[in-house]
Amino acid sequence: MNDSANLRSLNSRFNGNNVMSTRGTLLVGIGSPHGDDQIGWRVADALRSVGFPDVDAREASAPSQLLDWLEGVSRLIVCDACQARRQSMTRSTDAILRVHRWEWPTLQVTMLRSAGSHSFGLPQVLQLAERLGRLPAEVIVFGVEGSQFDAFAEVSPDSVRLLERVTSVIVAELEAGPIPIGRTSAHPHADGR
Repeated sequence: MNDSANLRSLNSRFNGNNVMSTRGTLLVGIGSPHGDDQIGWRVADALRSVGFPDVDAREASAPSQLLDWLEGVSRLIVCDACQARRQSMTRSTDAILRVHRWEWPTLQVTMLRSAGSHSFGLPQVLQLAERLGRLPAEVIVFGVEGSQFDAFAEVSPDSVRLLERVTSVIVAELEAGPIPIGRTSAHPHADGR
């Protein structure tokens, strides 16, 4: 199925059923059971255990799932794995992994891994949500660099170490509340080393 067929399918499928009815923040951890791609799920699970009021933390296997959850959401925070940048690699091939924070719209979100070659990626889903009039006013995307995405592998030790950092950065983001539209500065701890 090509992208325009995917768009038509998603557009016709979205009918407003099974959507979140409360207002607040939706946090979506996107992932799969493949190595470091699990990090989005683990972040959502960790944040759900914190128990923020007015924050609905969910896991998704594909970015398109969040379309069903956007009703009444004022702020969307997405966490997903991304491929480590080549310049993040040292000569010994050990990864120096980072956490990125982006505000939508930005092309940097294309660094994120999509669930498969025929699935809609996050940029296309956010564009569709905007066309449907469902995109929240504030959209923040956290990309957590990963180094191994083998089928059904465990999360790498480096990504496990990043879990606490990205969780604390998102907690700080949640505690700060909604940010003014148009703020472009990166979170001070998001890309720390």
